[in-house]
Amino acid sequence: MWRWLEKYFTFTSGERSGILLLLFLSISVFILPKVYLHFKPVEKDNSSEYQKEIDAFVTEYNEKKLLAKTEDSTTEIYSTFNPYATVDLSSRYKKKEEKKIVYFNFDPNKIGMDEWMKLGFSEKQASSIEKLKAKGYKFYKPEDLKTVFVVGEENYNRLSPYIKIDSNDFPRKVYPKTVYPERTKLKFMVDINEADSSLFEQQRGIGPLLASRIIKYRERLGGFVSPEQIREIWNFPDSTYQNLKDRFVVNEVALRKLDLNTADFETMRKHPYINYSFAKVIMAYKKEHGNFKSSDDLKKIPIINDSIFRKLQPYISIQ
Repeated sequence: MWRWLEKYFTFTSGERSGILLLLFLSISVFILPKVYLHFKPVEKDNSSEYQKEIDAFVTEYNEKKLLAKTEDSTTEIYSTFNPYATVDLSSRYKKKEEKKIVYFNFDPNKIGMDEWMKLGFSEKQASSIEKLKAKGYKFYKPEDLKTVFVVGEENYNRLSPYIKIDSNDFPRKVYPKTVYPERTKLKFMVDINEADSSLFEQQRGIGPLLASRIIKYRERLGGFVSPEQIREIWNFPDSTYQNLKDRFVVNEVALRKLDLNTADFETMRKHPYINYSFAKVIMAYKKEHGNFKSSDDLKKIPIINDSIFRKLQPYISIQ
């Protein structure tokens, strides 16, 4: 261990002298500035007297400025000599005396520059409004005033109670009314004896199911003799009938009639106006009295009254 240290820390007499000299110079660099500042003579500070001269100059300058300016002038002082001088910036601008606003009823289309300025607008603002009017702008209603940029919402709100625009200055243009010849609306009539399913479906309120029922009932009946017979169809809405009754018609058509003397029981009972009971009574009457001589013979059957007979008469025949 000692031998290793001796190898790196053993110096000749010349090397030791150099190390000591280097050490001395390093210490001198740190110590000499502090010693110099400690023994440096203190200079006399004349800044206070100089400051007093600056302040006196500024005060004298301000007094002369205030005497030279009128009441409406703005006092502006910039201290270029003393950057540390305290200046009251609030005194830079003198508060102008507020101009008195006079309110009165007015028509913005008829007043001029003087009236706008009495209402609180500056000369520049009043000039802008008048230039706009000179270009042809009109105020048709009070709200039009706030659309002008220099007026705005705030000025409009304070002036709105006084805006009086004469509507007679803007009479409404009366345009001649064009009279068109009255068109006669043609009704599209539907013959319920000839109409097919697609034609029925074109009518408001009639769908495929209801159209199918109409055609089936027409076949069983042998044809319609009156549009009102549509109401006899099962589940046919009365509102639909009321809407379409003026459109439904029945043209002359050869009805398919039922021969009471030749028709069998099954054929009779399928007719909408002859049910199972009626068919049995008719067949019993024929068996007892023979064939019918005329359709009036039906009245001899007790259960067939005048109402039933009138319904059946168009659909029966006697051969």
